[in-house]
Amino acid sequence: MTRILKGLAASVAAAAFFVTSALAQEPVEITFWTWLPNIQTSVDKFEASHPNIKVKVENVGVGTDEYTKIQNAVDAGSGGPDVAHMTYDAIPNFALTGALADVTQFGGAAVKELFLPGVLGLVEINGGVYGVPQDFGPGVMYYRKDVFDEAGVAVPKTWAEYAAAAEAIKAENPDHYITYLDPSLVDAAYMGLWQLSAEPWSIADGTNVTLNLQSEKAKQWADYWTDLNAKGLTIESVQGSDEWFKQLGAGQIATWVVGAWGLQALTGVLPDNKGLWRVAPQPVWNEGDVGTSQFGGSGTVVLAQSAKKEAAVEFALWMNGSPEGVATLKDDQGLLPTTKAAWEDPAFIDEEIEYLGGQQARQIFAESAKNSVVGWTWLPFQPYVSSVYRDTVGQAISGKTSVFDGFKAWQDRIAQYAGEQGFTVSTK
Repeated sequence: MTRILKGLAASVAAAAFFVTSALAQEPVEITFWTWLPNIQTSVDKFEASHPNIKVKVENVGVGTDEYTKIQNAVDAGSGGPDVAHMTYDAIPNFALTGALADVTQFGGAAVKELFLPGVLGLVEINGGVYGVPQDFGPGVMYYRKDVFDEAGVAVPKTWAEYAAAAEAIKAENPDHYITYLDPSLVDAAYMGLWQLSAEPWSIADGTNVTLNLQSEKAKQWADYWTDLNAKGLTIESVQGSDEWFKQLGAGQIATWVVGAWGLQALTGVLPDNKGLWRVAPQPVWNEGDVGTSQFGGSGTVVLAQSAKKEAAVEFALWMNGSPEGVATLKDDQGLLPTTKAAWEDPAFIDEEIEYLGGQQARQIFAESAKNSVVGWTWLPFQPYVSSVYRDTVGQAISGKTSVFDGFKAWQDRIAQYAGEQGFTVSTK
């Protein structure tokens, strides 16, 4: 079967599922907590095709603000939404404490067929599926073509070539840096350890936590960045700040290794940079390797306390999995879809992205998604793990000292917290 026919088959199967489900619903109203702007567009289209289900949209804050309110509702036994927007790293925390419903138990069995396996794995926990994937961030490297051309260096394919490019770019212009280090942002560490399959932590039986931030692979990543940082080849900056975007816009920061969603930020904040940026695969450690990482992205979860789980699951599946829902999220929100059908559609994957000089960027995104190293897990208290990164690893970055020593301090803080929360902790 050709790629096009496979895509059509998946779309037809999905459409049939959504039509059948819609006809079975009794009139009901569900509440949806989300921080996505303009999501009402998706809701309006859903309600038009599902007249028996009304969706009340509420924005109660972004990330931790929303999670705190959800946890308060869980503790109280009521007051939460029926369905909510949640990042992948937060889902295990709520799933393992019984706050979320297994969507396959409430009409969501199709989720296992509709979505990319690598993304589905981010919501599969202990044999259940605790959310419907919405978007994701296969690791890629955005780079300033003009800065690389000025320095006369090729686009790096390996991290060794990346370090050499850093030297050349700085030599050509002392105000230019290969990239930035943000002492408070854990994303780079997550992506680096993920690509190396370093497995810095794991959990067994829901209670036994093993920490391994002193492994050889963790040291490899830490020592690499300690070296570039000590040599002054990186600049310290706060991702997302006005100053950071100014540095990107001026070419002072030459690359941004990030989830593919970074394109949305570049096009939205730096429209004048159109044509200056390109995208390439995330550099690898050894020539010939293909393994990449992921970071970012969210799913749509259904709360266990909801009395309207079937309707909530139907809405989540339609918004993230139906052809019309996916098109709305892609076109109105700029999100990277997670369905198999979307990534088998030539009109989507082969589209030339004008901002990136006409590159067929999604082909690179798809290759990264296919090669993303599997086996990464999030701890049930991952928000805490991220929150103490600045006080440990971040201190090393700002002081230009050993990032690996920072990893030791990070591990100690995580171990102490996990023990205080009742987990059995072992370290390597």
